[in-house]
Amino acid sequence: MINTSHLTGKPAPNPDRWLFFAPPQFKALPPEHQDQLFFLDTASSEMVFETVNNLNILCGDDAWGNQPFGGGCYESVEDFEMWRNEDKLKKWLYQRGVVFKTNVFVLKTFGSKDDPVLLTTWKMIVKYSDTFFSGENTLFFDKKISWCLHYHHDGKLSFAKGRNFKDVRPLRF
Repeated sequence: MINTSHLTGKPAPNPDRWLFFAPPQFKALPPEHQDQLFFLDTASSEMVFETVNNLNILCGDDAWGNQPFGGGCYESVEDFEMWRNEDKLKKWLYQRGVVFKTNVFVLKTFGSKDDPVLLTTWKMIVKYSDTFFSGENTLFFDKKISWCLHYHHDGKLSFAKGRNFKDVRPLRF
């Protein structure tokens, strides 16, 4: 579990490292949506990256995002090919059963160590799926890491849940 009370950051994108919402795009969002997008600072982002690495959250992947969750560490894995149909994508995301107010960490799989981790809500992931599911490979997961969603740049989503973490070394916070 990631303790969110120790995380720091800011509620606006850094103009130099904007991650998903460039400053003009961010400013155009309704204030209630801006309030649900929190960009972690370097130390907090590093802690989240370290946790993901220590847990081997992609479990059995080929290190390029082509076989996420292929190691059999999760009880279930569901795949979805986007094919640029936003309505079907949003419906599929909704059917994953994640509560809209759930806090979600978002990080680029092959991002620079300077890239901030985004902390947002599942509602924002579904609402702005066209923004989140474009570009490079990205991970989405809750603070308990009870589920993980992987976006592959070729338009494939993989949703895993029911991870057994007992064989993983303990986290250091």
